[in-house]
Amino acid sequence: MTRTVEASGNSVAEATARALAKFGIVSEQANIEVIDRGRKGFFGLFGGAPARVAVSQRVSVEARAEEIVADMLRLMRLSSQLHVTEEKNTLIIDIETAGSDGLLIGKGGNTLSALEYVANRMLQRGSKKSPKIILDVSGYKRRRGDFLKGKALSLAEQVKAAKKQVTTEPMDSADRSVIHAVLKSDPAVETRSVGQGRVKSIVVAPAKGGSKSKSKSRSRGGQRRRRRQPTRK
Repeated sequence: MTRTVEASGNSVAEATARALAKFGIVSEQANIEVIDRGRKGFFGLFGGAPARVAVSQRVSVEARAEEIVADMLRLMRLSSQLHVTEEKNTLIIDIETAGSDGLLIGKGGNTLSALEYVANRMLQRGSKKSPKIILDVSGYKRRRGDFLKGKALSLAEQVKAAKKQVTTEPMDSADRSVIHAVLKSDPAVETRSVGQGRVKSIVVAPAKGGSKSKSKSRSRGGQRRRRRQPTRK
């Protein structure tokens, strides 16, 4: 967490300088709050009070996000290294652990998703415009994405062959978005999420008004009778 220190001095400037020295920073890197401007005593001896200030170090949103994740992992007693990459208002934090990847990922990535959700909520306390945090563990999400893309294509083929819908196991929003995105361009199937809460299933079904309806339309057209031409007398 961001530390705040208080310091006192004969003036606000002196108190501020003492507080900044404790952090080893300059005023441009700090938030300074004047608690008491102080007052001089009678004849400079009696009834005086020192000036008091509270100083906190300004932390970038990237540093704050890294601090949040590091604190969470420390509470879990996991030894780790963090690598932060910024992409389009998104902070991708890749975590390297000392043999605890599976514990941090959890079944189907559930533990990692829960940690990601908590980290985002904590970061958004300061500002709703904070970038989104995406947590990964040793490239797990990239491998998971490749697996889900293959799964989506397999489900589509299954639906088209059987001509009936199939329902997946419950997934978090990140996994569902991959399935929806992959099958969006396939005109023969359609997808929708079902369930409540953050974890839902996906229904993959034959598209309504697809090739089947078109074939019926052509069939009806082929059965139309031709108008008889009037016979000339």
